[in-house]
Amino acid sequence: MKITTELALPIASQLMSVMDFNINIMDDQGIIVASGQSQRIGQQHEGALQVLASRTQQLIGEEECRSLPGSKPGVNLPIEFQNSIVGVVGITGDPSEVYKFGTIIKMNVEILLEQIHMNKQLQFRKMALEGFIMELIAPHDLREKKLKLTARSLQIELNEERIVMVVEIEEMKWSEEMTGGDALQRINERKDHFLNGLKALVSFQSFYTYIEDGAFFIAVPAAEQLHKPVYAKIEQYIKKMGYRYYIGVGYPRSGLAGYKASYNEARSCIRLSKKFEQGPKATSIDEWGIVPYLDTIPQPIQNEFMQKYKWSGQLNEDYKQTLRTFMDCNLDVKETAALLHVHRNTLFYRLDKISQLLQMDYRKFNDLVKIKLLLTFEQLQK
Repeated sequence: MKITTELALPIASQLMSVMDFNINIMDDQGIIVASGQSQRIGQQHEGALQVLASRTQQLIGEEECRSLPGSKPGVNLPIEFQNSIVGVVGITGDPSEVYKFGTIIKMNVEILLEQIHMNKQLQFRKMALEGFIMELIAPHDLREKKLKLTARSLQIELNEERIVMVVEIEEMKWSEEMTGGDALQRINERKDHFLNGLKALVSFQSFYTYIEDGAFFIAVPAAEQLHKPVYAKIEQYIKKMGYRYYIGVGYPRSGLAGYKASYNEARSCIRLSKKFEQGPKATSIDEWGIVPYLDTIPQPIQNEFMQKYKWSGQLNEDYKQTLRTFMDCNLDVKETAALLHVHRNTLFYRLDKISQLLQMDYRKFNDLVKIKLLLTFEQLQK
């Protein structure tokens, strides 16, 4: 850790504002980097050199000054960082008077160095984690060797099953309508606030970061059986802030390929929630049943199927909503009628009319499957 003028000068200036003594702070070469006497900055301090060489503090009286050019009466104390001496703090004055002040300055500088070191370590880990996740979810093939090395340095156990969640927040997206640095600053502040809040919502073994376009990647250990409460807590946390959001949750998986697959499943949940016009909510891939697999069917094939059964224009929106509700209720007539606020006979009339228009019988399994596919394909193409 290098002591620089930028680091040391604010400390010296602040402390000298409440002291009547001159303060000097020297680096590991004995060069004065901060002083109450600005003309001395950049000069070599002989007393500091002796402290660096002997690794012990030095008390300098009037007589000692005569043999130490460039020095004045006072104390010189070593600044220690991780079992190394990285600099010296000196105070000019009677050693018996200024020693206690020197120990205070020494302690302040050492604490500051430790904080800077910790902040750098945290920043390095944050950048390494962001790089790891962005590489993991990239569309190209996995670079396993690189990712495994990074995971090891980040202490991520790849054999542990994790559930990947994607949280997408509308208020953290950048749009072309936004102008000026204030809007960008607000978005960045919201992102940082959300990431800081996650620390209290997920376990220490989880890892997460902002990825892009208002979206966050969150991987939670599945072994803790906490994935449902976790995304419920995250959802509640977002609601309190009044944000518009989508949350997708993948299957529990392990390994690099598994985490990537779980991420893609979580993304698929969000994409389907938008296509099926669901409001802000959290959905897991398991809740969608076969729909994610149908979503992988190329659109030309979906269109061909819809054209074969002359789907376009056959049913109005009321009839389509009746069918969706009927199927969501697992063909339960009583529940469907209650949700649609219609009489049972009205529901049967509608279903018979739909069968007539489509030339399919909703009572027959094969025809019902075709109707379900037609409704799903229409939603997927939105």
